[in-house]
Parts: sequence; C-alpha cells; structure tokens
Amino acid sequence: MKIRIINCLALVACIGGMLVGCGSKTNNSTSDNSSNGEVSLPKGDPKVVIDSKSPTFVECKKEIQLSAEAVNMRNPQIVWSIDDDLIATITEDGKLTGLRKGFVLAKATSVENPDIYEEIAIEVKKNTLITVEFSNTIDTIKVGNSATFRATVSNDDTNSGVGYQVNNTALASIDENGVLTAHQVGLEGKVIVTAYSKVNPDAFVDHTVNITASDSGATDDGTIEEKNGRKLIFKDDFSGDRLNTNNWEYMIGDGSPNVHWGNDEQQYYTDYAAKTVDGFLNITAKNEDIRRENLRNLDYTSARIRSIRKVSYTYGRIEARISCPQGQGLWPAFWMLPDNTGDPYGTWPNSGEIDIMEAKGRVQWSVDATLHYADASGGHVYNYGSYEFPGDSTIMDYHNYAVEWEEGEIRMYCDDVLYKTFNANENPWTIKNGTGEFPAPFNQKFHILLNMAVGGNFDGGRLPDLNQLPARMRVDYVKWYK
Repeated sequence: MKIRIINCLALVACIGGMLVGCGSKTNNSTSDNSSNGEVSLPKGDPKVVIDSKSPTFVECKKEIQLSAEAVNMRNPQIVWSIDDDLIATITEDGKLTGLRKGFVLAKATSVENPDIYEEIAIEVKKNTLITVEFSNTIDTIKVGNSATFRATVSNDDTNSGVGYQVNNTALASIDENGVLTAHQVGLEGKVIVTAYSKVNPDAFVDHTVNITASDSGATDDGTIEEKNGRKLIFKDDFSGDRLNTNNWEYMIGDGSPNVHWGNDEQQYYTDYAAKTVDGFLNITAKNEDIRRENLRNLDYTSARIRSIRKVSYTYGRIEARISCPQGQGLWPAFWMLPDNTGDPYGTWPNSGEIDIMEAKGRVQWSVDATLHYADASGGHVYNYGSYEFPGDSTIMDYHNYAVEWEEGEIRMYCDDVLYKTFNANENPWTIKNGTGEFPAPFNQKFHILLNMAVGGNFDGGRLPDLNQLPARMRVDYVKWYK
C-alpha cells in the first residue's frame, strides 16, 4: 500500500525566513541480509532528503540550484520537477529559473523508486527596485490615427525590456513597439495605455488617452465587429505578460467572512494562479498542502478575477472563448454579479446572479447556465439549463460561451447555439416584494467573473485526485457587445 507521509513538520522554517514543507510517499521495505552471495539492501527506511541549505526563493529571470539525496537506496539518483511551468522552469538536476511572481512546489523524486519524493516551496519574487516611466505619450487621438508611446525601465539588469497594453482592444490596439491605433470612440471615449516591465509586470505605469471622431466625423474606422445586431464595445484578448488590472481585480483568500465562498469550496484564491501567457488567461488549480498554514489551512490554490466597477454595463451580449480542464472536484465558471450588491435590491440573492457557464470537471460532455434570484420573501430561487456538446466534443475543447441579456429576457448560448431562454412568459424570475418590479433584479449594471473552484457543493463536495493537478482553465478572450 502506498502511504503519504509528511516528514518533520507540515511546514519547516528554513533560511531567509521562508517556509518549507517536507512531504514524501513511500512503500514499506525491508533489508535483505541473505547469506547466499546476493548484495544486501541498504538498511533503514528509504527516503529523499532535500539539502537544508537549498535556497527557498528566486527573483524573476534568475536561477538557483536545488540539491537533494536519496538515502538508504542502491541508486542515489534524484530527478527534479515543479508543479507550475508558468511560474518557473527546472532542469532534472535541480536548476530552477524564476519566470513570474508566485510559488511553486519543487519535487525531488527518487529514480529508483518514483513513489518516494520530497517537496520544497519556492517563492519567485519580483524585483521591487524596477520602475517604469513613459518618455513619450499623447493625450488625444482621432479614430483611424496612430501614435507612438515610449517607455523606459530602470534597475533591470536582465534587460528584458518594455511591454505595452491597452485596456480595451475594441476601441484601440497597441503593438509591441508602442504604436497605438484608434478604432472607435465607443461608450467611454477613452482607453488606458499601460507600459510595464517584462521581467516584473507588477512594475507599470498607466496613461489615459481620449479618443475623438476622425476629421470626417466618423466615430469608428469600419473594422468594428458586430454580432446579432450588436456592436463590440469591449474586448480583452489577454495579450502581453500581465493581467490588465484596468479591467480586472484579483480576489484573494477563502471568502472570509463568507468562509469557503458560501459553497464549501476548498481552494485559497491567490494572485499568482492567474497568468496571461501567449494571448491566453491561464487559471491554475493545484495542491499546495505543504503551504496550508499560509492558506488558512486549505490544501488547494486557484484564482478568481472580476471586472467590478471597471467593465460593467446593463444589457448586451457577453461572451468568452474558454477551455476547461478534466478532473473531478474542478469547478470552472464564467459568470456575472451586480456592480452594487447592496442597492437597490439587497444582498445576494436579491440582486441576482447570471451564470453563463459552469462546468464539472468529471462531466466532460456538458455545461450548465443558471439564473439566481429571490422569491417574494427574499429566499433563494434559481432556474437553469444544460448544454450537451455534439459529437466527441468536451469541455476540454475551446467553446464560445455567451449570454444575450435584454430587458425581460436572458438567452444562453454555446458556440452560437441557443439552448436556454429565461423570459417573463416561459421562465419568469422573481424579486422580493417591495424592492422593485420585473425585470428587476436583472436591470442594473453587472460585472464579469472568471474563476475555478476546487471542491464545493456544485459537484457534491468531490475533490480532485493528486494526479489530476495542476489543472488549467484557459480563456482566449472576453467580449461585450451592445
């Protein structure tokens, strides 16, 4: 029988004030002291021991060397691996390179017996001395015109350079050289240009640019995407090396005081589990039980982001192209909540919730969409629909999930197939007496959320097997049409 053992303590204090956990799996083994000429097995329990002098942190784009040994085994060879290749990379001999801010668990595994290993938590840190400044900006740009932004990075000895972003690529785009092109005035009439350090994306500077009509009076350049009679007003395609914090904020923790987010979820949300890489938002769920004392005694980490008071409107078509991971106990979601949860209809569920897509990782062939609201007394009511993918398609494939939200009717789509309609005649929603009239509560500004929970009530409290982790939800883009 394979048994999971935590050596020493669940977390052990190591150099630099960092916390290191020591975990191993082992099979029971016995010494062979036969006298028939065979070589004796080493005496004592076989185990892997990480050198106590191994470093426990590294800066982005820097390297450290980890070391470990196999004890009481014929073959002392060790092979190293990590649990998140978006945060760091590691060679089999233990040379670890930091890529992006966060934590990884580095695992030293016995080559002789792969069931025996030990783990150490490594923090990848940003260089806090790095700063970014604009050297050239503009304040106003006309539709169809372009202008060049310039920025410089200080105190970056890696010379990784500058990256550029714009918060709404439906209104304007910017290339890797800092050339901004205006496409439409849109609802806001402005965009925010961000210059950031490629080695430390948390070092950045913003500049607001107003967009005005072209000399001919045109408010768009003719390239703006339309769908079902609606015009694209917002798009985040997750380009660049950082999550655009002008659109999204990280939600951190276990939901306290609403512990476990009200659904008995078992993950601790972090800001390092959501990474934008190669034009995709990656939300990673993984087991970090050796850090559980730093995670309010939870064994899993993941990410949850929202666009509250940044990207929020009333009505329209909201869609995202998403690939979800396989595995029991995984709960990826794309959904919406009101911008002001306390007014005018009251706290949840009185002000409503729109779940555009929820998936169970163990049920690969379908997804759900749900409306949550209140009955006349303020009690929770919900109505839902399910979509089953055609053919051999699964949640692991990329699908376009969307809601078309109008006054009095809400329609759910997958890959442009309408599969559920909520309206006043067929699927009416309700509201607490005295707080408003239909179509409340779905007649106010809502914002977008993207997250992946672990465990929870949605799938009966199931938890993932360790061999299913890390698991990754990937988002290609988010769009809003009006």
